[in-house]
Amino acid sequence: MYKKNILAIHLNTQVIKGFLAILLILTGLIFSSRLVGYFEQAAAGSLNPNIIFSVIALRLPDFLSLLIPFAFFLSLLMVVSELYNSNGIYAYFSAGVSRIKLMKYLTPFLLVIFILCSLLSIFVGPYSKSLSKNLIAEQSYEDRLKLLKSKTLINLDNKHSYLYFDSQDNNLMNNVTFFVNKDSLLSLIKAEHLEILNFNNEMILNFQNGSIYPNLNSSTNINASFNDLTHSINSDSNSLSLSKLLDFKQSSSFIESQWNASIPLMLFALMLLSFIFGKSKPRVGREGSLVTGVLIYIIYLSLLVVFRESYSNSLNFLYIGLWPVHVIFLLFGTFMYLSDGRANIQILAQSSRLQISAIIFIIFALLIWLSS
Repeated sequence: MYKKNILAIHLNTQVIKGFLAILLILTGLIFSSRLVGYFEQAAAGSLNPNIIFSVIALRLPDFLSLLIPFAFFLSLLMVVSELYNSNGIYAYFSAGVSRIKLMKYLTPFLLVIFILCSLLSIFVGPYSKSLSKNLIAEQSYEDRLKLLKSKTLINLDNKHSYLYFDSQDNNLMNNVTFFVNKDSLLSLIKAEHLEILNFNNEMILNFQNGSIYPNLNSSTNINASFNDLTHSINSDSNSLSLSKLLDFKQSSSFIESQWNASIPLMLFALMLLSFIFGKSKPRVGREGSLVTGVLIYIIYLSLLVVFRESYSNSLNFLYIGLWPVHVIFLLFGTFMYLSDGRANIQILAQSSRLQISAIIFIIFALLIWLSS
């Protein structure tokens, strides 16, 4: 019993060290990526640079809730792979510790991670994310005007609307050119003056004394003069990475809450899968195991996204915690475990450069899709 306690402590120590190191690295990468995205918005004139770090701090719980399952899976995969690579796993087997018992040794850490991830994903993350959006939306009207510079082409919504003006007197802009370029439509407004108002996170453009060209690309191009013209622009833009994961837009609060609940549920299937894909032959190397494991995780996450996107306000029972996807991976993991790991998918386990390159290409393709 004393020997088994030592083995349990050693195993948990190795997994916790790897988990913390990987989580720190991943958090730094996400933090840097979002920082660049927010500074791009600030440079485009749609975000006050003084609130960037406050916004990122508020989004941190949301980031961590997605990173914790991946860090847990990757750290456990590395530890299991190292045990097989160094033949250390057979020391556990000789002490009467099976793979099932190894999982039992890790259960306390798994429960701690599950509780932490659940709190962040279900309670803290959505609340702090809402606060960050409100912080962006509540930038003062004066702050937004200060971000608009004369004689510079300004993208007002990070999408299709652009503004140019020669000079500015307080809240009034002079010699204004405004155009919208969307698909085959090119609309143009030229005005002597422009006043910008702010209402419900929408930028209200009030043009005075000018002409409007509804579509310059049309063969029947027409223009009309006006004394006053009002146009609204939604300034709540999001041009940041991994939008399907971090900034997906969903009209139903039900599916959003179920998505948040599905993230910590991944941990149970990932724990089982780590003992399957971490298995390798002695002195073979663990690169193939790690790359294959990352592929499995990305596929898991992608299927959750696909299933979430299929929600259409019906059959709510199937979307509670997105449980069908979790059940599929648990059944897949159980089948692979009972068939002694990766014997049936040996082609994925081999570490040839060609196969690893193909797997990495698939991973990048899935990441590009998640970012779209």
